[in-house]
Amino acid sequence: MTRSLRFFTCDVFTRTRFGGNQLAVLPDASSLSDADMQSIAKEFNFSETTFVLPPSDKRHTARVRIFTPGGELPFAGHPTVGTAFVLATIGVIAKNVSDIVFEEGVGPVPVTIARDGASVTGATLTAARLPEQGRPAPPREALAGLLGVASDDVLDSPEHWSCGLPFLVIPLASVEALSRCAFDLALSRELVAAEKTLGIYPVARVDAATWRVRSFAPGVGIAEDPATGSAAAAFAGWLARRAAPGDATLAVTLHQGIEIGRASELRVAIDRAGNRVSAVRVGGDAVMVSEGKISV
Repeated sequence: MTRSLRFFTCDVFTRTRFGGNQLAVLPDASSLSDADMQSIAKEFNFSETTFVLPPSDKRHTARVRIFTPGGELPFAGHPTVGTAFVLATIGVIAKNVSDIVFEEGVGPVPVTIARDGASVTGATLTAARLPEQGRPAPPREALAGLLGVASDDVLDSPEHWSCGLPFLVIPLASVEALSRCAFDLALSRELVAAEKTLGIYPVARVDAATWRVRSFAPGVGIAEDPATGSAAAAFAGWLARRAAPGDATLAVTLHQGIEIGRASELRVAIDRAGNRVSAVRVGGDAVMVSEGKISV
């Protein structure tokens, strides 16, 4: 028997429609099987599609399952921000509610909804897990070959970091080097399998509070992602390790997706107590794009 389910799409980490990262949201996915969800994610073919279910804990807002075209993720940033934005925009989340909690694979994820008067403008998540450093990175020459850049374009401090999803942070010498990265898909598959890394995350500093970044995750069907909140949260660990100790909040802006024509802006805040990171927040704007029904 064919079912017809409502869906919405939005663009996340942007104020401009047809920019940022695309997201499809099904606000009532209770009738869907795992196989249905995977098929729908493949049909939309966005970086991620989310499926909203009743929470297991009544104190929480919803359970959110996140699928790429290649599989399910325990956590992802732009789907979390975008799902909160959509649910608030369509009235599932009441107008007087700003602080919510989504149940995701990594655990409860707090989200704060941003509004401008009566309009919902975006959201900010607090990572359910603090950044953790992983295994040592491969040699500089291997990373340069992976990205299609010269060895001296790769700086000395590539590291694995994770806030629930592991990314290999690769600092590059310049924005120009970042822009000319020519990702080697075959090499990436070997490296991802060997290193147990979800994505490759080259970064380049613009100034003290601004970075340009790119994200490649072919292992889950994402050749290049326009905006990657989970990678931004992991990158917070890399950044915090290089900051002077102190009780302060580091705030940086990440620009992503420029090379693939979907410019995105992610705002990252890192709360610190001495040498310890106490919280990581990733937020940004979003805009509605479409709504309709999908037959299953």
